[in-house]
Amino acid sequence: MDTLSTAPRATTEAGPAPASPLALLVLGLLLERPMTPRELARTAAERAADSPVESLPTPVDEEFAAVAGALREAGLTDAAAHSDGLSYGLTDRGRAEFARHVVALLDTPDRQPPAFVTAVGYLGALDRDRATAALRERVGRLRERAGRIEQALAAGGGIPRLFLIENEYALRMCRAELGWIEEVLAEIGAGALAWPEVRVTENGWEWEPQDGAAAR
Repeated sequence: MDTLSTAPRATTEAGPAPASPLALLVLGLLLERPMTPRELARTAAERAADSPVESLPTPVDEEFAAVAGALREAGLTDAAAHSDGLSYGLTDRGRAEFARHVVALLDTPDRQPPAFVTAVGYLGALDRDRATAALRERVGRLRERAGRIEQALAAGGGIPRLFLIENEYALRMCRAELGWIEEVLAEIGAGALAWPEVRVTENGWEWEPQDGAAAR
């Protein structure tokens, strides 16, 4: 049983379901010190605000309380009375389970492709001008993101590199995506990436063969 998953699920031969991102966040924060749900929410919000990489909205106190309580029932956290309610701390089992899931996330590629990959697969469903405009808009946003990450890395000179290494990865991925999109835009502009004339038939899309390729 995957004790980090807070939702019911069926067990499969492929192994336990991925841990809940919020459960991992809670355990990761509790590695530092015991916290109440309010402290968890405040710390997570502060970290998200300081991060140069966009992230999902920070959960509220009640969501942290529910997850921390579920982890306590699973034996991964314990609780002590606090003036602000219950303060949760990690158990030895919680530390071991957290480490196990971090290893699993590190050594296993994501099963689901990023949303951008899915959208690229439908690029031909748009007309050339609309596709080009959308890609140019993404280029601008990626450049802004890369700039924020570079500034954050430059400002973190006193922090051990290991604690900022996720920003290095994010910057490398951002630059790689930016370079690929710029290449595609250049090919579109030069006519090297053609938009074929598509006919919608009862058998699906059809188009004139190009460069010896057969029509679908």
